[in-house]
Amino acid sequence: MFTLRRKQRVYEFCGFRVGGQPGELSTVLIGNVFYKGMPEVTNHKEGIFDKKAVSKWIRVAEALSEKTGVPHFLDVMAMYPEAMNRYISFISDQTSTPFLIDAANLETRITALETVEQLGLAKRVIFNGITPKTAQEELAALRASRVDAAVLMAFNEFDYSPEGRVSILKGSAEQSGLLDAASEAAVNKLLVDTIVFDVPSISYAAEAIKLVKRELGYPAGCSPANATYAWKAAVEGSVLGEGFAASNASAHAIAQCCGADFLIYGPVKQARNMIPACALNSAVIAYYAMKRFGVKPLVENHPLYRIF
Repeated sequence: MFTLRRKQRVYEFCGFRVGGQPGELSTVLIGNVFYKGMPEVTNHKEGIFDKKAVSKWIRVAEALSEKTGVPHFLDVMAMYPEAMNRYISFISDQTSTPFLIDAANLETRITALETVEQLGLAKRVIFNGITPKTAQEELAALRASRVDAAVLMAFNEFDYSPEGRVSILKGSAEQSGLLDAASEAAVNKLLVDTIVFDVPSISYAAEAIKLVKRELGYPAGCSPANATYAWKAAVEGSVLGEGFAASNASAHAIAQCCGADFLIYGPVKQARNMIPACALNSAVIAYYAMKRFGVKPLVENHPLYRIF
């Protein structure tokens, strides 16, 4: 729990705000839908899924978001272009909240951007994401789509340290950085993902969140679920027992206490566990910021006011 000297950027998406000083806004939670292995999806190539079941999980997340004041977005994942088209159409009809587009390959990502542009959804969408290896073709498609928000994936294959993740954003004399790539794609709302590889590396990702905010002022976060679910699959039945939900929430809490503005928490059905946990953490952080630094919540529906 801390405050920052550098002015912090705050971006608005469909009435929700992301970023700022710790305590000003709740951490935004982002749930995955249509991911590989999602039981409700019966055909990932054609995008066939149980609409009633997926809609139910979205409604649960939205109800908890409204009740607690924790903003909730969706991360729409796909492996094939046809499926992505169907997913985007469904999600845009089901909810008015922002959503990320997140695809496994170049063809599907470009198709997603084209679909978003055709449906007039650019202001609701966050592109996930720009990496050091993002091709010029993809940056051009992002620019043409009029999507002006993107996640920058701060992966530095030569330096895994928190400082290395900041340096890949800035670039160097020898290599342009992710901020340059975003500018080339005409993206001006930037969310920095500080990259989680495995459970222990959550420590580095969390420290990198603080560094990004301290040095650059951009909203930053990560996806601890990328690691916790792999860990669950590897050790289930031994260390975890019935305690995965608690362990998962704990992993996300570490990042929250380091200033995470957003967290991609995995399957949307986990909203029933993650949103209440996030609300409590956001309220505690806001209380400390208000009492110690005079930093007050920027919104009336902050969890500090909603759950206590």
